[in-house]
Amino acid sequence: MTDLLAPLSDEQDLLLITMSGPYATSGRWPTWHFVRQTLDREGLDADELIQSLPRVGLPPGQGMSYGLTWSNRPYVIQDDACPGLTVAAALHVPDLLPGMAQPFLNVLRALVEIHRAVPLSPDKVVQATFTPQMIRRALPSISDLFMARLLAILDHEPATWGGSRWGADEEWTRELGREISRYGGISDLKSYVSRVVELMPEPSVDFQHATFSAPVIMRDMPRSVTGFNSAPEVSPAPAPQPPAPVYVDESLIKELEDKQGTTQWDLGKLVQLIRELNSNFTAENPYACLALLRAILDHVPPVLQMPDFKQAASNYAWGQTDGGYARKLRDARALGDDALHRQIGRKPDLLNMDDVPPRRWLVKILRHVIDAL
Repeated sequence: MTDLLAPLSDEQDLLLITMSGPYATSGRWPTWHFVRQTLDREGLDADELIQSLPRVGLPPGQGMSYGLTWSNRPYVIQDDACPGLTVAAALHVPDLLPGMAQPFLNVLRALVEIHRAVPLSPDKVVQATFTPQMIRRALPSISDLFMARLLAILDHEPATWGGSRWGADEEWTRELGREISRYGGISDLKSYVSRVVELMPEPSVDFQHATFSAPVIMRDMPRSVTGFNSAPEVSPAPAPQPPAPVYVDESLIKELEDKQGTTQWDLGKLVQLIRELNSNFTAENPYACLALLRAILDHVPPVLQMPDFKQAASNYAWGQTDGGYARKLRDARALGDDALHRQIGRKPDLLNMDDVPPRRWLVKILRHVIDAL
C-alpha cells in the first residue's frame, strides 16, 4: 500500500490515535511497549499494523522513503523505543492538524522565502541556513510549545531533511537544502503530502526477495532513478490534489502578522484563532468552526473602537455591502449559541458545514480590522 492519502482501516486508525494521544498532551511519543500493550487489549498486533501502513519511496534502510510513521529501527522496534508520526499522519488524525501539521506548513512557507532570499555568489557556494530566531521573525505568532517540538519534526520531513549544529547558547542552526524550493506554493496538508509523494524515488526492484552478488551502492539518487543499469518502468506522478479549502486566505493572515510590529494591539491570539478556524474548516468540524468564528468576532471590536460586535455591526462605518455582512454575522450569533450551549436531547439535532456562515462575510470584517490597525 503506497497511497498516503487513501483512507485507513479502523485498526490502522486506532494505531495512529494510540501513538498521537500522549504526544498531543506532552510533546513526547509513547514507548512502543505502551502502544503494544494498548492494542493487545483490543486483540490487535501493533507490529503488524505499523508495517501495514502506506509508505512511498524505497524500503526503509535502502534509501529515501516516507510514510505516516517513523522509527529509528523500522523492522525491529524495541519496547523502550519511541517511534512517532509524521506530518502526513494528520491526514488521518485531525487532532494533529492545529498543533503539528498546520504550524509546520507555516514554517515550510517561511523556509521557502528564507531560501529565496539568500544572496547568490558566482564565486563561491553559499549554504542557506536558518535558526529559530529567523522562524520567529517570519512567524511572530508561532507558539513556544511548537517551537520546542520543531526540530524533531524537521528531522522526519523530506522537505526539511538536513544537518543541524548547536551553538554555545544552546540554539541550533540548520542547513536548508535546495529541495525546499520544490515546496513553494504549498498551502494545505494534502498538497504537501502529494508533493512529497511526487518527489520520492520509485523502487524498481523487490528488495525483500532480490539477491545481489555484490553490494548495491546508491548515491545522490534523483527522482525516479534507481542507480541500476536497467531501464526501470517509471510510474506516472500522482495526479495533483486540489488544495484543501480554507476559511481565511493565508495572504490575509500574513498581513495581520506583518502588522504586529506597527500597532498597539497584540495580534497573536487573533492570528491563532484564525489558523485554528482554518484547520477545523479543512477538517469539516462545524461545531469548532462556529465556536471559533464567534470567538474571533468577540475579540476584534476594540480595534474598531466598539465595545462589542453587536455595537460594531450596527454603528461602525462599514459601507453598505460590508455592513450587510456584519449584520448577518451578528444575527448568526445564534448558531454559535446552538453549537456551544444547546443541551443534549432525545432526538438527533446536528449542525453541519452548511450551517457555517460564508467565508466572505468574515474576510470583509477582517479587512476592516487590518485597515484600522
